[in-house]
Amino acid sequence: MIERFLQIDGLRIHCKESGEIEAPRLLLIHGLGGSIESWEEVFDELSKSFHILAVDLPGCGQSDKPELQYTIDYFAEFTCRFMESTGFQPSILVGHSMGGMISIKTYLKCPEKVEALVLIDAAGLSETAAKKIREYMGDGWNMDRLKKFYRECVLGRLGELDETRLEESLRMLEDPGFRRAYFSSLNAISKPLSPEDLEAIKVPTLIIWGSDDKLTPLEDGVKLSQAIAGSRFLVIEGAGHSPHSEAPKQVVQEIRSFILKLKSR
Repeated sequence: MIERFLQIDGLRIHCKESGEIEAPRLLLIHGLGGSIESWEEVFDELSKSFHILAVDLPGCGQSDKPELQYTIDYFAEFTCRFMESTGFQPSILVGHSMGGMISIKTYLKCPEKVEALVLIDAAGLSETAAKKIREYMGDGWNMDRLKKFYRECVLGRLGELDETRLEESLRMLEDPGFRRAYFSSLNAISKPLSPEDLEAIKVPTLIIWGSDDKLTPLEDGVKLSQAIAGSRFLVIEGAGHSPHSEAPKQVVQEIRSFILKLKSR
């Protein structure tokens, strides 16, 4: 495993890479307020079969946090340039929540760089996620609000409250750059993807959804699967908004099966 910082678009970008160079490439794209650590439960296991690259998006994790408008288009354009700069192309994009929305937009902007999509409880089908976050956040996050939000909106029956991660989230929110990026990104996910965007997806797509997700509800996953022709839709029973953290073995198995079938064509 190699953890390093790269210069992309004049920004210092944090990333982590693992797996055999010749193996299929998976680029992991985290969600709102997330980081490389969001993939902790699946990273090592996926790297046994694939060449994995996880990135802290600008404004997140240990990457630079410039003062700008963090739109989905901005993140998608960044991802296209990131793949070009690293030579990590074409790759299979694995996006969670906002990262799923970014993955779709990245494909639309540079389809030649994207081999397939794995969308995990993707944002962008409705305004539910942004509304829920604002509702629970009130005039600002504190530990009690964050715990209530995770228990009631994020975690399913399989999930456990990780107070260490919540404390880290609160610590990050004390960083003005992170906070600015967080609220700008929150505005960005308030604007759903268009039907035309979804109909334009022509690469193999695996959609994974937690049955108990109240942030991006299961009905959003159903809509997404119906809109993307030929997509495979998998529901993880008992999981909430982060099935890759709540049911990592099952998610890794499904991703591995999907890609092996893709490569055997």
